[in-house]
Amino acid sequence: MTSPLKLIMPVLVTCIVAATGLSLTYGLTAPRIAEQDRLAEERALQVVQPDADGFERVEDPGLITAAGDAAGEVEVVDMFQAIEGDTPIGWAVKVNSRGYGGGMVLVIGLDTSGSTTGVTILSMNETPGLGTKVQSEKWFLEQFAGLSGGFTDADVRALDAISGSTRSSNGVRNGVAAAGRVYAEVLSDVEGGSE
Repeated sequence: MTSPLKLIMPVLVTCIVAATGLSLTYGLTAPRIAEQDRLAEERALQVVQPDADGFERVEDPGLITAAGDAAGEVEVVDMFQAIEGDTPIGWAVKVNSRGYGGGMVLVIGLDTSGSTTGVTILSMNETPGLGTKVQSEKWFLEQFAGLSGGFTDADVRALDAISGSTRSSNGVRNGVAAAGRVYAEVLSDVEGGSE
């Protein structure tokens, strides 16, 4: 008769070896992944605020809480003040908005009057060839640039969606609308926030 211990030991050893391997792999790759994420974020900030030569992360807990309240169902992930020389020239608001495939992380640029300067998608899990058109069809994101200061949710919803990608399009539109509310209710009162 075979001892149950003889059956359990190989499984246990395999689990320990696999867990150790995964742990070592994570330890080796985590810094590289973090660096790639940081570089991708820098590129996204520069895309939506091309005239900026630096960005200062908003660290004030009161502003972060107020921004979260203003954004509603859209999560505000981060906010940055765009700087050119020593002069604040606007904002970059990083949000997580729900698309068809889950969260879409967007960065929305706003100038000091609240007009949009650009929108880019940092990450998403939309359906390849369908939902991903919100990024691959350049006209879609470009139409958000130039929304004038004080734009409303209705102004954003009036912009075109991509046929067959309605939920993905709405994810972007909801993110841009949330950034507009964050500016109107929070950032416009911050030094350098309103002209």
